Amino acid sequence: MTATEFITHVEVKLNRIDTNAYEDVRPEEVIFFANNALKALTLAFDLGMYSQLVDKSAINTYLASLIVPQTEVNLTANAYTLPATVLKFKDMEVNVTKGTETAWCTTRFLDNNNKSIREDNPFTKSFPDTPVFRLINSKIQFDVSDFTCNKIRFEYLKTPTVIEDSSTLTYPFMEELEDKTVTLILENLEAQRLQTQPVVSKS
Repeated sequence: MTATEFITHVEVKLNRIDTNAYEDVRPEEVIFFANNALKALTLAFDLGMYSQLVDKSAINTYLASLIVPQTEVNLTANAYTLPATVLKFKDMEVNVTKGTETAWCTTRFLDNNNKSIREDNPFTKSFPDTPVFRLINSKIQFDVSDFTCNKIRFEYLKTPTVIEDSSTLTYPFMEELEDKTVTLILENLEAQRLQTQPVVSKS
């Protein structure tokens, strides 16, 4: 299926659901939401979330094509800037040095909440055997105190190839991709409509 055919399929589905929605959507918007839908479906498939109507072996083959095998990289000041292609970590270990001992350890991810709160909480504090890392501007940053993080080795799911106007789409889940694209478009349109509604005074 060409990208043009895909756009037509999405527009037809939009027209069946909401004619007004169809009239507001441009082809480039369909492509934009299709790329978001593809990422969302890829992450869902990786968690085993898909319809029984989808060919499981085809999904596994698709996911296997996106898995980048284990990569080992050095850290600078306990940090590393991620490649733009990283969609999701499949596995990650960090090489830690404390005193004269060095070992590969598992990691823990935390959001960017207040560091002082993390340091006071034993469940969020960063320890040498399970260092805490955060993602800040596409960079992995490890929280360290009396130890050093030297390097990481990780396997990841890469971002699918971007869908463009000239693309030929051969995914084994085209129906799901169309439906997810339609859903994202309608959610976006509904959000826009809610934002433009006048505020009703309750007084």
